[in-house]
Amino acid sequence: MTESKFTFKSWFSFVPRKWPGIVTLTLLLIVAFSLGAVIFDGSGKEIAITAIDDDHKHDTEKSSTIWTCSMHPQIQLPKPGKCPLCFMDLIPLETGGDDAGDSRRLEMSPAAVRLASIQTSPVIRGSAATEIRMTGRITYDETALAKITSWIPGRLEKLYVDFTGQKVTKGDPLFEIYSPQLLSAQAELLQAVKTLDKIIDNGSSLRSTAEVIVDAAREKLSLYGLTEAQIKTLEDKGETSDRITVHAPIGGVVIAMEARTGMYVETGSVLYSIAGLSKVWINFDAYESDLPWLSEGQEIEFNSRALPGRTFRSKIDFIDPVLNEATRTATVRASIDNTDHQLKPDMFVSGTAYASAYNAGNDNLLIPATAPLLTGTRAVVYVRLPDDDRIIFEGREVQLGVRTGQYYTVIDGLDEGELVVTNGAFRIDSELQLQAKPSMMNPTGERQMTGHEHHQINGKNGAFPSHEESSREKPSSLNIDKKALNSLTPLYQTYFEIQMALANDSQKEAADAYRNLNENIDAIDMSFFEGKAHQRWMDYSRLLLKHIKDGAGAKGIEESRDAFSHLSNTMIEMQKEFGHAEDRDYFLTYCPMTRDNSGAYWLQTVDTVYNSFYGASMLRCGEIRGTLKAAMITRE
Repeated sequence: MTESKFTFKSWFSFVPRKWPGIVTLTLLLIVAFSLGAVIFDGSGKEIAITAIDDDHKHDTEKSSTIWTCSMHPQIQLPKPGKCPLCFMDLIPLETGGDDAGDSRRLEMSPAAVRLASIQTSPVIRGSAATEIRMTGRITYDETALAKITSWIPGRLEKLYVDFTGQKVTKGDPLFEIYSPQLLSAQAELLQAVKTLDKIIDNGSSLRSTAEVIVDAAREKLSLYGLTEAQIKTLEDKGETSDRITVHAPIGGVVIAMEARTGMYVETGSVLYSIAGLSKVWINFDAYESDLPWLSEGQEIEFNSRALPGRTFRSKIDFIDPVLNEATRTATVRASIDNTDHQLKPDMFVSGTAYASAYNAGNDNLLIPATAPLLTGTRAVVYVRLPDDDRIIFEGREVQLGVRTGQYYTVIDGLDEGELVVTNGAFRIDSELQLQAKPSMMNPTGERQMTGHEHHQINGKNGAFPSHEESSREKPSSLNIDKKALNSLTPLYQTYFEIQMALANDSQKEAADAYRNLNENIDAIDMSFFEGKAHQRWMDYSRLLLKHIKDGAGAKGIEESRDAFSHLSNTMIEMQKEFGHAEDRDYFLTYCPMTRDNSGAYWLQTVDTVYNSFYGASMLRCGEIRGTLKAAMITRE
């Protein structure tokens, strides 16, 4: 067979001369297409292989795309659709090729760093000094406080100190008292002295006995309030008196007075309270978080608005070992000389104590207080890694010490000189959340379960603990009887009416159900609850009635939903403690977006979310967090 040789030059001989530009362009397009479709031997096999590879590559790219919700980044699905929580359109999630060791890292461009306003500061070593600010009050020195009482029964004949606030000095006369018992005691002393004087023999036992009697009579008068000088005057004059003048045992100011002229008093009646003001105490209130910084002997300075421009200095001499349960503070006391009486009891003061933590020198590891993201149990900081070519931030969990003003001390997790993010850390953390990487709120980086997947949650590898597992086949923690548990059933049923009414956006139905719930509580026989259960029911009923009142009187559906949030918290706690008798499960439901993104829990009787806080606008927003089984009845 004769082989004919075809060339581009021979082909051009058939083409009109005015078309060469068009033909050349057409040929280039044909050649480019042919190179991607056939191989040089014309077998056609390369066409099939190329098509398969292209399809496989397309499918791989398609299957690797993860779709997420901009409002709920924990939602990650393999295909586009609607968010199962809020029904917003899903958006594609860009997945990085980080290794497992880089899962906490985020690479950013210089432009992105500028847009996010990210700033860093080095980890430094320094003195962890801080100022502890406290408020306080001037009070009396309790060691210079005296109660003046009557040592004998009688009648007050005369008052030398007759108003509160009067200053007295030690030894000043306070009052004169008439007492028949005093007259008898004086006569006993005079008689004993006369008997002693008649006994001449100093060495006889009779004289020794007489001396003992004289000493006893003197002691008796001393216990009645007579001074040694008054007793000596009595012996010298030999005259009795049925009246005695009582003198001030200390100097100071009369801060309380009960004595009145002509008043009859008994032994022990309080007549005056006298406080010495030459020295006063200052009681400061220190928060429990500040107590580690304070110690006895530590210097403290304070001032008062009543004395502007003056600063007083003292030392802590006592720290109360017991906290005030209501204010969560402990009393820190200092004392100061007050000879000029400028500081007056009940005067308010502001104090400052200066302290250093851990190491007295500059050996404390410090980071700015704006660097850590605090979750309550963990602290996360973002560190810029030392890379000259790329900007990479790495998240770390660190162990913090105490806060010292604008710094936190670091116990573990960072080294000196490392750069920590002090501004923009939350933006980095948010981006890691969107990429399903470990972050502040999701330390494992695992995909969170949705409300439709609550049956897959377990205590070992779920995103949250399983209430269903913990509540299965457990009796009520208070061990209440069947009658008490059954009496709560109408209460639960009416609560669920409120829950569904709000999910249906019906405030009127919710208000009616609130009123019915009030009647349910009134109908419960409190005698069914015994022992500790009785007190707990009383506590719960008081809380429930308060929330019911708020819900029934709500002026709008938002107020009704706010009352429902508080009502639900009480109902959930009550269910955990008492349980329920109905032969069906209750479902603990949670929505993180309610109440300004602080989240809220409520109970349902179905395992499909019916959001009582958003109603039809986001009816399925939320997730089932647990299943609450009926309580076991351990006694009838």
